[in-house]
Amino acid sequence: MSSLSRLHSPSRGKKKSLFSNIQKNNYNLVIFLITLMGLTILVQAFRWQVLQTEKFQLMAKQQYQENNTNTAQRGVIKASDGTILAVDQPIWNIYATLSLDPKERELFFSKKEQFIATVSSILAVENEVIGSKITDDFVYAVLAKGVDNEKKNALQSANIFGDENTDRSGFGLYFEKGVRRIYPNAELSSHVLGFIGKDPQGNDLGQYGIEGFYFGDITGKEGYTYEEKDSRGNTILTAEYEPVLPRSGKDFKLTIRPSIQNKVEKYLKDGVERTGAKSGSVIIMVPKTGEIITMANYPTFNPNEYWRVSDPWIFKNLAVADVYEYGSVQKPITVALALESNSVDENHTCNDQTGYLDLYTATGYADLKGRKISTWDKRPDGLQTLGEMLKNSNNPCIAQTALKIDSAYYYSKLKEFGIGEFIGIGLQEESTSYLKPFSLWTRLDIITASYGQGISATPLQVISAISTLANHGTRMRPYIISEISDEKETIEFTPQVLSEPISKEVADKVALMMTSVIEDGGINDREIDLLSDYFIAGKTGTAQVAKKDGPGYEEDKTITTFVGFAPADDAKMLMLVRLEEPKNSPYASPTVVPLWTEIFLGIVNDLEIPKRN
Repeated sequence: MSSLSRLHSPSRGKKKSLFSNIQKNNYNLVIFLITLMGLTILVQAFRWQVLQTEKFQLMAKQQYQENNTNTAQRGVIKASDGTILAVDQPIWNIYATLSLDPKERELFFSKKEQFIATVSSILAVENEVIGSKITDDFVYAVLAKGVDNEKKNALQSANIFGDENTDRSGFGLYFEKGVRRIYPNAELSSHVLGFIGKDPQGNDLGQYGIEGFYFGDITGKEGYTYEEKDSRGNTILTAEYEPVLPRSGKDFKLTIRPSIQNKVEKYLKDGVERTGAKSGSVIIMVPKTGEIITMANYPTFNPNEYWRVSDPWIFKNLAVADVYEYGSVQKPITVALALESNSVDENHTCNDQTGYLDLYTATGYADLKGRKISTWDKRPDGLQTLGEMLKNSNNPCIAQTALKIDSAYYYSKLKEFGIGEFIGIGLQEESTSYLKPFSLWTRLDIITASYGQGISATPLQVISAISTLANHGTRMRPYIISEISDEKETIEFTPQVLSEPISKEVADKVALMMTSVIEDGGINDREIDLLSDYFIAGKTGTAQVAKKDGPGYEEDKTITTFVGFAPADDAKMLMLVRLEEPKNSPYASPTVVPLWTEIFLGIVNDLEIPKRN
């Protein structure tokens, strides 16, 4: 037995050793798994608590906090008489919606055709349009967007699924509120107003005019509320509960007079179409204050449907945005500066024997040999007084008069008249002219500037310059906004003097000279007769159109302008009318003067302009 016992003892030792190894391996595996689990927890904890801390803080806050944004009401834009020109209007997005409740679906589809017919009728769309969206398995469908209050109320009160004893008004419909900017008078003053359009992300954005320039002020500030909630969703009032109320946008009151603006826009449209012009602009100002009572352009647009405009240039307010060489309207300013500087006196004359001025003789510049400037009809006008230079629009004599003025004085006074100076009327697309540095000016620049070529301005700058003559030597700042207000304050705009480049005596003398343009044959006989009851000062301007792709001017293209004020000795109104590239004639007298006359006679009673004594 002992021998057998010794025989089996090694086998028992091996079993014990194998069991021990298995135990050890299991232990190591458990340690490894525990370590791996611990590391995983540490990594995940680091990710949650460090890398994604903001995310989980936000998720935690959302469980007990609620933030709501409140849209601000945009400001209203009104005309001088209180007429609303731009205002926000509630609109509604209309949806068909139905739960998965079998009873509700059975009720809805039992009167599906009546629902489609009623909704289609109210929304003024074809039955098929609504019917195509009401499928057997529908839950949610867009029926219409931007619907007004009237249609929304009609849909909301439609009791399609009820009866005499059961009111199910609005069943199957959902209404989402929004706002839309509307312009109740459609095209009236559209270039002054601009419109609320969209940016590339689809957000509202003011574009052009008042809406573009003052978009931030008109829009106001959004408000928001912060509330803490308990586990049931009830509000907990705490010291941190600080609602921020929305701040409504500012209201704007303009100087525009709608009754006059409306008439002017109609006359302008007819005038542009009659002359075949590319565009037309009108500005009417009160020269004693700078108040703009009318600003109009044609072609125009309806800001309620701005997306229908195919040519973006139509959106631009050309009265303030279009820089052009304005021609002979500059001549009264040249005469005024010649008198103010004592370079000539009021009895000064010029003898035009040839109908042209030789530029080489006048300047001494060799490169100008053989070049001339001529009268408009290339005929000599003979002996010319200052008044006759204006009446006949004589380029050679005006140029010779300008050459008597010190060039530095002439240049500095041009800037005082506002040429090359930004006005800042508060319209987004307002431009300014470029007046090249005086160090680059030559005698040729003085010559061409004297009759309005080689220098440029916007129509607003031109009327501002001429207002100096109409207002006895004082140039007032043009303004088109009379008041900006909100719930806290009202800012009123008052007349402001910009400059006094000439004396009252000189301004009144030149204004009197400008009456000869109206009375002594400076315009057509027909217009002279029509305007004979009123004491009017004015000046025509015909300018060539500069090429956009190089030096020189376009052939057979002109821009014609007429500026006039009445009464000439105590102006209550000043009006500029401009036609771009008229086709029936290249000159001001047969194109823009008849339009100016038509507009003046159409609004003279509104402006209370007295007749001659």
